[in-house]
Amino acid sequence: MKRTLRMLLLVFCVAALAGIALLRVRQDAVTLLGARLTDAAQLASITALPQASAEGCVLHWNGEVLPYDAERGVYCLPQPLDGSAAGSLSTTWGRIYLPEEQWAQGRQDAMAEGRTLEAYVSDGRRWCRLEVYLSGVPALVVHTGSSVPYKLDPQYVSGTMASLDLAYNYGEYTLFWPEGNSRSQAVTGGIEYHWRGNTNLLANKKSYRLNLLDEKGQPDAKDLLGLGEDADWFLLNFATDTTRARDKVAWQLWQQLAQQNEHDLPGIQVEYVELYLDDTYMGLYGIARPISRDSLQLPAGDVLYKWRTMPMDRSMPTAGTFASLEEEESLSWGVWLEVVWPKSYSEGVWQPMADYVRLYYTPGAQTSWQQLESTTNLDNLLDVSLFRQFVCAADNFSYNQYFLQSSVDGLYYRIPWDMDYTFGDVYDEFYSLDMTSTLLPDMELDALYHAGSSRAQRLIAQRWSELRSTVLTMENVTALFGAAQEELTASGALGRDVALWGNAETYPWEAHYRTLDVEATLGFMERRLAFLDDYMAEYIPADREAFDVLPK
Repeated sequence: MKRTLRMLLLVFCVAALAGIALLRVRQDAVTLLGARLTDAAQLASITALPQASAEGCVLHWNGEVLPYDAERGVYCLPQPLDGSAAGSLSTTWGRIYLPEEQWAQGRQDAMAEGRTLEAYVSDGRRWCRLEVYLSGVPALVVHTGSSVPYKLDPQYVSGTMASLDLAYNYGEYTLFWPEGNSRSQAVTGGIEYHWRGNTNLLANKKSYRLNLLDEKGQPDAKDLLGLGEDADWFLLNFATDTTRARDKVAWQLWQQLAQQNEHDLPGIQVEYVELYLDDTYMGLYGIARPISRDSLQLPAGDVLYKWRTMPMDRSMPTAGTFASLEEEESLSWGVWLEVVWPKSYSEGVWQPMADYVRLYYTPGAQTSWQQLESTTNLDNLLDVSLFRQFVCAADNFSYNQYFLQSSVDGLYYRIPWDMDYTFGDVYDEFYSLDMTSTLLPDMELDALYHAGSSRAQRLIAQRWSELRSTVLTMENVTALFGAAQEELTASGALGRDVALWGNAETYPWEAHYRTLDVEATLGFMERRLAFLDDYMAEYIPADREAFDVLPK
């Protein structure tokens, strides 16, 4: 009797578990993102109720208000590119119903095409309709609470820039990253943001500096998109880039070099994000951490400099310039050159930079090979210079670089910076030149050549050959551009950004910028590499007379 009861109990438990499993399967089959998939008949019964205004019905993802484009009256729902569903939807009132014919299948096509999908909300007494589009890239939402105006110093910038209405803006941010982890991810906190860059200040589509803050207004380091923990971030605007991929691909190439060679320091990683500022869609951006002591994990004794740009007259800092900076105990030469680390002045902090300028940037300097070898990591010098020639970094001479003097070996190292004018895109000062067959002047390589021409030629030819067989290949460039374009088109982000900003048309003087699409970029690279392969076999310094942009 007891055995029979145990058997009956076992059968009952198995049946119950099977029923629960079947119920869950049925629930999964009719729900998506925590909302109910609904057929036409169910929608008809919902919409037979009194219709309510959608104004008070706010759509959330994982508890955070979704990005909202007020001009179009639509929400953005970031989702994985592979078509899977991540996270859970909810609203301020009622339950969400998603039309099955729109949401059950074809979400990847809807994402790529930028099609708007419908979402209905009902609490059994009323209903409203919301519009949503899917995006395959993360979304950054910023809401401004207050702003503090500031002005640029006209001593260092043009009158046009000095007259801009600039401000430090304070508020809150939410970063939506559906592919962040198994639970999906939304990162929130306080923020200060402001415009950044030089000519970018005059673009209609601005670049931004982001400073993450805690509730007390102090720096609040967060890991955004797996790029590492930091409180300081910036947004690249791709203002002159039809492909929206040049910055990303250039940095991917440099990161590959840094991963393979201990003498090359990592630069930045760029990930795509769409920006929503005060419920206004601002377009596609690249988010990245700045190069800093933290990103490079520098010891206390290192000295790190950032050379941003050149004065309008292209003058170089002199021995007198550095003496004045030491006397004033200043950490910056105008807006052009600054000490990034250490953060506070100490005597002699400018000496490494003064010595570097004397060794490499002083015309007619009689520098020996022994001097260069004893002060500079020549492997790093070669890699930075050859990388710059490969990507055709037309706006990176002495400036747009980071310089490090290592306290470990006492040697100089460089990190390239500002990769927007690369892969054949240039501004008007280069229009008279055929960049497929133009060697960019390189003062470091020139100094090496003049210290020992035959030795320099052998080193350059050998290292160029090594790089051309590993990282700096046409196949690698093609694959990286292809992956970036696939992400941008499949996510729908490229279409939205082009619709808003056009193709490199965000400057008032856009006619003075030359911009190439992906096909033209790859064609340019094929021709340029054929030229460089011949040139690097027996390097000689380039003619500087054609380059008005070079420092004087």
